[in-house]
Amino acid sequence: MVSYTDPGAWRIAMDASEAMLPTGLVTRDFHGSFYLSPAGSLAGFTLRFALPGAAQLCWDSVSLEGGREVRGSSRLWIGGRETLADVSGLCVPVPAGHTGNRYLKIVLSATFSPLRLRWPRARLRPVTLRLFSEIRPLTPGDGA
Repeated sequence: MVSYTDPGAWRIAMDASEAMLPTGLVTRDFHGSFYLSPAGSLAGFTLRFALPGAAQLCWDSVSLEGGREVRGSSRLWIGGRETLADVSGLCVPVPAGHTGNRYLKIVLSATFSPLRLRWPRARLRPVTLRLFSEIRPLTPGDGA
């Protein structure tokens, strides 16, 4: 059993992580943190995305509630502009073969108004972010 209260016991699996950004860009070029409850449910996140030719796009939430199905409020900001929107998603434990270990599959989605961000293109279309990631237990070969 993974101890989610010990950040040294698990890692974000970047090889299984992907973000879909409002520019139509699918990227693995992001960094940040997930905050887990002792039971292993997702309590919050802070993510930063590098956009080509633009300031860094930041997305966070510190108020997620629920177990497998999470929901709460999230904030998106770029430069000095920010906006809020509801975020929803899943944080599901998945069995990992014969080892008996589990990993967490995380899927998050939020849709923001482009007017508050003064988004350069497609001003009238909503800005939707989607994230897929996994949190896996550390194994002896992980180097930590």
